[in-house]
Amino acid sequence: ANSKGDHTGSSMFGSWLRDNCIIAYGLFFTDPDGQGCEDSKACINSIATFLLTHEAHRIELVLGGHKDVKGPPDTWMDRPHIRFIGETGLEDTKWYNHKQNDALGYFMWCRCQLALADKMPLTGDHLKLLGQLFDYLRVIECWDDYDAGHWEEHSAQHASSLGPCLAATKAFKELMKKTGLMAPCKTDTLDILDLKLSLCLKEILPNEVIRPAENAKDADSALIFLCYPLDVVDDDMAAKILERLQKCMGHVAMARYRKDSYWCKDYKEKIGDDPTKHFTDEELKARDALLVPGEEAQWCLFDPMVSAYYGKLYQKSKKPEHLKLQQLFLSRALAAITGDDCEFGAWMCCEAYYLHGDKWEPNDNTPLVWTQIDLKMALYEMEKSLSPTRKRPSAGGKKRPAGAMS
Repeated sequence: ANSKGDHTGSSMFGSWLRDNCIIAYGLFFTDPDGQGCEDSKACINSIATFLLTHEAHRIELVLGGHKDVKGPPDTWMDRPHIRFIGETGLEDTKWYNHKQNDALGYFMWCRCQLALADKMPLTGDHLKLLGQLFDYLRVIECWDDYDAGHWEEHSAQHASSLGPCLAATKAFKELMKKTGLMAPCKTDTLDILDLKLSLCLKEILPNEVIRPAENAKDADSALIFLCYPLDVVDDDMAAKILERLQKCMGHVAMARYRKDSYWCKDYKEKIGDDPTKHFTDEELKARDALLVPGEEAQWCLFDPMVSAYYGKLYQKSKKPEHLKLQQLFLSRALAAITGDDCEFGAWMCCEAYYLHGDKWEPNDNTPLVWTQIDLKMALYEMEKSLSPTRKRPSAGGKKRPAGAMS
């Protein structure tokens, strides 16, 4: 999801399911009848082709009880791979932490959104694949699985992983009801996932992690995606999540979470030639020791999503305070676009700003398409707030009481 495509020798040659599915959804959502939708369908089809070609057999080994993927790091490669080589569409055989249930959830959810909007009917191999994936999430008991979460770090029970899986489950159930198709998974899989994931999220939120205690996080910016675009929490819980996110707010953008050592001060000098190096749980402990609190990188992914969420609230409530907050966070997102002094060029959407010496600078993953699509969704919601007659491309949402960030 980096538009430069020149990270030879680093991990950025990879295509991440999570990033690309959010990008694909944003392309469809903001341009449902144009090229954006066509690009979205092509992206999701490419991911489905990768999973069917290279990962379906891994899923079947787990479903048949022939592989245990909940063990030490060497077993994580036996999970469905959540990243592949973007240039070729092939599997990357280098060790990586594929213990990322949220990435699978985002793919299933986005695939269902395209089907629900009658843009890409879910039939044949794609339908079979989703059935396999839902049974896989059931077999590994994803609701109680210590995966790597949104940020591929610190094995724990992450709310940011449970949310996409629950959103996918609900969307698939809605699609089966709409189309009359029979879900190609065990008869009770969807109901079990719906119940277990809902109960676990109710227990954990508005925290990101409560188990294990040593990895507990009471605020994580990844949770904004549960509010928007996943729409998997009600507005009362969203208000609590947004209140917690004030702990992550910085003067430029937002920390992923406090005590986040990724792209901390002088990161490249401390880590070495490959700033995108991946870490095991043990290696993360050494990296985390490099951080001085308050020197966490500030990421540009989140302000647009907060703005978009407040836009949805305003469109329902017409309360001026919601529009004011929508404008505030959109302004923060726009202010983070690079200027003429950026080494990567002006008018770029960054992944993050980090401290290099005494100056906040864009990190190497600039420009980042994920940030670009988040900003495009935020601008789309602002246009909609200012043009009330504009219609959404997908099915109507649930009516909820409005909440606000204090």
